[in-house]
Amino acid sequence: MIKSTFLSTTRSGSKHSQVSSDLGRRIVLGLYPVESTLPPEADLLAEFGVSRPVLREAIKTLESKGMLESRQQRGISVMPRDRWNFLDMDVLNWIVHSRADPQMLMRLTEVRMIVEPGACALAAKFGTEFGLSRIEEAWQRMEACADDAQLYVEADRDFHIAILMASGNEYLAAVGTVISVALQASVERTNPAAVNNRDSLPAHFRILKALRRRNGTLAARESVRQLEEALERLKAREKDR
Repeated sequence: MIKSTFLSTTRSGSKHSQVSSDLGRRIVLGLYPVESTLPPEADLLAEFGVSRPVLREAIKTLESKGMLESRQQRGISVMPRDRWNFLDMDVLNWIVHSRADPQMLMRLTEVRMIVEPGACALAAKFGTEFGLSRIEEAWQRMEACADDAQLYVEADRDFHIAILMASGNEYLAAVGTVISVALQASVERTNPAAVNNRDSLPAHFRILKALRRRNGTLAARESVRQLEEALERLKAREKDR
């Protein structure tokens, strides 16, 4: 079986990262509502069974993500959502896996419709043979693993990340790395069964074929077409929920 060439998003298992993840999920789920104050430090220390430095490091982590703010005499407050860093891998991960925001994947797909066609045009023009071969390798894994839901979504995710990387623009490549968790969740939601996997293969192959022909205009058009289909499937899934 061909294996993924991209890194996993698994994070460190340190105590402070575990505490920050738990608190982050609670904030995302609304268990600690926006503008509310976290429980007293003593209560959190007793609940998590960690030292004060570990808890404070976890709080600092969430402050850096825009989710918390320490205020003298007022404790630690949960920040409004417009302050959150939605391009932070942890924040995206918590939102995706909590399913606290039903519209998140549709909004993400709208962002992808702005970004990915342009990346396709750049990849067709500037992509190296190595970069294009990574896109093709991901598509080959999609085809080979169409009957395996988990392997298919990983290959599909890697296909889109490879396009961003092949663009030659390091900022686009960074976007792919950051949203990889949400990308995978989007594929899982739009292709819930093997038949859907096989239905999506031709659209991805058309993108690959256009890239191989170095036809950036066609590659961008096929990217828009593929993402429009994905958006329609997302809308249909949400309507049926």
